[in-house]
Amino acid sequence: MKTHSVLKYSIKDIIAYRGLDWPNSDEFLYLTEIPLTFEVDFVKPDYYCFGLIDQGQLEININGDLCNLTPNSLLIYRPGQLWKVSNVAEGTTGSFVLFSKKFIESLNENIFSVRNHSFLSQGIPTLIELNDADRKKIRNLFSEIFTLFYHLSNSSWELVARNLTSALIYETDNIVSQYIHAYQVITNKEEELFSRFNHLLADHFKTNRKPEFYASVLCVTTNYLYMVTKKISGHTPTELINKKVINAARYLVSYTLLSFVEIARDLNFNDPFIFSKYFKKGTGYSPMHYRTHTASLTDA
Repeated sequence: MKTHSVLKYSIKDIIAYRGLDWPNSDEFLYLTEIPLTFEVDFVKPDYYCFGLIDQGQLEININGDLCNLTPNSLLIYRPGQLWKVSNVAEGTTGSFVLFSKKFIESLNENIFSVRNHSFLSQGIPTLIELNDADRKKIRNLFSEIFTLFYHLSNSSWELVARNLTSALIYETDNIVSQYIHAYQVITNKEEELFSRFNHLLADHFKTNRKPEFYASVLCVTTNYLYMVTKKISGHTPTELINKKVINAARYLVSYTLLSFVEIARDLNFNDPFIFSKYFKKGTGYSPMHYRTHTASLTDA
């Protein structure tokens, strides 16, 4: 398996890849049915997205963390995060809105200019588990806004869509403020460094498993890289590197016919025995046991 650079991804790319009939805007998209076609590799969106499912199953990997959505899960992802759909069940429905920062910032007053701490800020969790009452409020809010989207006239579509999206963002932020007030918003400098670290990690995790390498390339000290990654993700650089390697190893063990010697070589382990110990430490199982019991251990 070859190492790929992570693709920068736009809403226009999503529309093209999934073959969606959406002529309205390249900066905005809303969905009520989740397409079954999704990207094979990780991508790095340049847009924001938030929403929840009504029924079905949706699993998304964001920055190495598997996010399994329940109907009470508000999903939020932000520009610069590494993103990949791992699984979507047929018939999965929900309400999701995707928009670029440019789409919202054309309004004189918007969430980015008015509030410096919102659910869209870096540092806020990707999944917020809502109580039933708040889930119902947000679901009803999406339903009302989406109904208006559907009936907009072509002549004023983009202007009104911007304002409706802004209203959706503000009202959602008001509802979820109680869930996020304790989290610290990440500064732009730290956000950029973390994004660059993730990009490097996607390209080099097979050949470089030491934080010192990434710190050197990023021209920061290892201690500073540790502080930023811990602050933003809750994990140290070493933990994120190991998670990346283990996720790749899980996939190769579970879904390919490569021998364990070939997998060890692909992931730059000189000794298959060392790879086996590394895999067991990361998953709790030997490669052979994991391959044999893939169906029951996928979510382990």
